[in-house]
Formats: sequence, structure tokens, C-alpha cells
Amino acid sequence: MSHTEGFVYVATGPHYRAEAARSAASLRTAHPGARICLVAEAAEGPKFWDDFVLLQKPAFGFRDKIAMRRCPYDRFCFLDCDTQVIGDLADVFRLLDHFDFAGHQLFEGHDCPVPGLPDAFPEFNTGILAFRRSPVTEALFDRWLELYDKFSTLLQGGDFHYSNISDQKSLRLALYESSVRLTVLGPEYNFVPQQVEFACAPVRVLHGRGPLSALAARINRRLINRVYVPRFDAILSDEMDTSELRRLWTMSTFQLLRNAGVALTPERLRGALRRSPLVRRIFLRNDFDTPPAHASASWRRPPAP
Repeated sequence: MSHTEGFVYVATGPHYRAEAARSAASLRTAHPGARICLVAEAAEGPKFWDDFVLLQKPAFGFRDKIAMRRCPYDRFCFLDCDTQVIGDLADVFRLLDHFDFAGHQLFEGHDCPVPGLPDAFPEFNTGILAFRRSPVTEALFDRWLELYDKFSTLLQGGDFHYSNISDQKSLRLALYESSVRLTVLGPEYNFVPQQVEFACAPVRVLHGRGPLSALAARINRRLINRVYVPRFDAILSDEMDTSELRRLWTMSTFQLLRNAGVALTPERLRGALRRSPLVRRIFLRNDFDTPPAHASASWRRPPAP
């Protein structure tokens, strides 16, 4: 890739900067010659980034991510801090030969309908996004920021909805209103293991917090149509190997015991058992469904006025 192309992270706060550095280290393995930019309110530690953009007035929230536009590249791929790159991403830049924008379509977002926006228009996960810089994409970023601030104003007076603090609802509407040429990335480029996720080609990016390296060793073992189910911690396919069948059998047994326990246990005791970390670990397993304990509340909801 030329210096007009590169990757960008946005990380406000020391923990997110450390998390971005870990993700970028995995990116370096897949793309040793790529340029990587960090957009942050401070630079710490040894030089790691090829380019650095100072964010002088961070919001310490999702709004900061829209500052990805300040990276110095004509064509760039944004990655969330909690990603692990396990494959080549060159094809993402090849898409930008023909399109202005590429993102991974979500199977969600329709719980927060937007007036005038058809349900058929998808929402994109902002864990990985690719842009070709042009007047239409600059206008898209302007509108995205405008809409983000507009939806944020709806959070006043204790009326909270996650979609109005997240950056995805505003991006969805901004894309619908724009004239950008957009295309969709498959789930292999933004594989989110905290939910049921499908793949057929090699997975390139894992997105989430938890034992990503352990999953990375398994997810591309067999390149067939497959689905990861976090409750069972198993990769299901028509040709499952012995280790995945064993995982499925073990966790299915636990789920059958759980269903029997729910039917036989008094309601008050059920509530106590649900609060037990050990019970949750055994019967409600999802190794990736854990919010970061360090995260500022501003990343989840705005401070009280």
C-alpha cells in the first residue's frame, strides 16, 4: 500500500490507547508495511504509530470515533480498539477502487426506527469502516457528526436509549441521505463472537473482548459454511470435528440441566443463583459478552445534567 493508504484507530483514555496498541500489533503481523495512525488526546510510551493526530477536546465517548476523518490518508480503514486482525485486509482497499465507503452490515438496528428511513436500509457496525476521501465522504462525515449531536440531545431528562449515544444510528441515517457509493463487507471482516455469527470464507477480523486468540486458532480451521454460537462456545457446521462436537455436547448438557433447574427451583432461589458468578459461568456462558470494567460511563450513557 502507498502512503496515501493506511489504517486508523481512535482511542481516548489510557486503557483504550493500550487496547488500540494491542490491536495494531496484530495488524502489523498481517500488514507489516502498512501505515497506522492513532487519533487520541495524548501519546504515551515508545513510538509505535506511523502517524499521530492530537484530539484536543475529546468527548471520551462514541463521538470521538468520527474524528477518524482526521487521519492523513486519502483511503483509510478504521478499526475499533477491541479488534484482533488475523488475516489480510488488502481486499478492503481494493473495494475503494470502485466505492466511497465499505462497512459490515449488522443484523440489528431496527429496534430504533428512524422516521423516513426504510427498514430495508441496513445499519453498519462501526468496528471496521473504509473510506475513499472525496467531497461526498467529507459531506458524509459532516452530516454524521451533525446527526450524532442531534440524537444525543434526545438523552436529556433521563430519557436514555443506547441507540442515541452510539454512533451507528447516526451513521445509518447519514449514509441513507448521502450520495456515497457504498458496499458491504461480509462478517469475516468483522466477526463478533459475543453473538451468533456466520462465516464461509477465512475470518480476517475478530471484534470483541475475551479470549480472541483462542477463537482465532479455531475459527479458520475448516473453511466451510460455519456458525459460532457463544452460549455453546462451539463452531457448528455440517462437518464438525471432534473437538467442536465435544464442546457442543458438553454445553448442550449444561443447557438441558439449566432448563430442568428453572422448572424445579423456586423463583426466589433462581434469582440468587442467577447472581452467582459460578452459575453464570457454567450455564449462561458467553466469554465475549463482558463490558470493559474500566470504561468511562460516558461511553455507555451521558452524565446527568
